[in-house]
Amino acid sequence: MKELEVKNRLSYAVIETIYRSSSLLSVELGKIFREYNLTGTEFGILEAIYSLGPQTIQTIANRILLTSGGMTYTKKQMIKKNLVYEKPCEEDKRISYIYLTNEGKNLIVKVLEKHDNHLDKLLEKLSIDEKRQIAKLLRKIYK
Repeated sequence: MKELEVKNRLSYAVIETIYRSSSLLSVELGKIFREYNLTGTEFGILEAIYSLGPQTIQTIANRILLTSGGMTYTKKQMIKKNLVYEKPCEEDKRISYIYLTNEGKNLIVKVLEKHDNHLDKLLEKLSIDEKRQIAKLLRKIYK
């Protein structure tokens, strides 16, 4: 087999494995999100605010790889669900921050516990070192 063919087959195998893993995670985690009437995007926003504290719309959008339009739409939906609220910055009124409501905080705590337990179960066959290695290797793709 020619070197180029081997290289192409290996590239295909890597991408296929990443795609299958991503699909599995989407399906499995989607079950948890639906149980709590959340989308994956809403979960990402709640998790970002819970982990980092109040953030600007742009900061959250960048963290979860969302367009500003998608972020604005989802933020409005989450305000209607009483999960977050928006407050203008004291120093610069052009900027506003997104905060968790008490309901949003209580929800993300419940969902994160189930989410984290499910991830642990999905990845239980991997050692801690293997998990670190996979994470390090995958970061090379997008950095």
